[in-house]
Amino acid sequence: MIKNYYKMAFVMSAIFAGSGVWANNGVYIEQVGSTNTVTITQIGANNRVGNSGLNQQSSITGSTNTLTTSQTGDNNIIDYTVVGSTNTISKTVIGDTNQITFICGDGTTACTSVTSTMNITGDLNTVTSTIKGSGITNTLNITGDSNTVTQSILTSNSTSTITILGDSNTLTSLMTGASGGAGHTLVASVTGTSNTHSITQSGTINTTVNVTTNGNSNNVTVTTGN
Repeated sequence: MIKNYYKMAFVMSAIFAGSGVWANNGVYIEQVGSTNTVTITQIGANNRVGNSGLNQQSSITGSTNTLTTSQTGDNNIIDYTVVGSTNTISKTVIGDTNQITFICGDGTTACTSVTSTMNITGDLNTVTSTIKGSGITNTLNITGDSNTVTQSILTSNSTSTITILGDSNTLTSLMTGASGGAGHTLVASVTGTSNTHSITQSGTINTTVNVTTNGNSNNVTVTTGN
């Protein structure tokens, strides 16, 4: 099911495997706004972008948004809610049984001028992203299996760049507080297996955290604030 209101530019290219289109490669988009471009490419079976059974249905609200979603493999799920305008969001998934939940803004805060890119190569990876502010650039790259990333940017203008190479790693990033004009910054690079990282940045002063780990079974906890 595809719903659109006002002026909408919509492009969808899907290669379906097997019979039953909506059972195997299901796409649901409900868009309210103008001058949006949505491109979806799915190759494989059981891929879906949004469904009422997984968190919230995919929805784009605003104008001048460009979203590109590409999935290759089986049982991949991308579910996103975008609020605001002038957003560029691109998600690429290659592998099996990966799951992405992406929320940009909410009922009280617009998601404006946000550029978010996400690339996943591997299996059984889970990513949950919440981007609430405006003017944010967010980048995530995962190569490996069974990695879990949970990132919440709840303060304006903060940004993060996360790179994971390996398997069974867990990274949690939380940014809160009324930080200064530049916002908080996180740069994290994880190489190895079974590493656990927890980064919390809060307070009214901008903070910058750079974390680089190599090896296995490292446990890193960083907390900043005032």
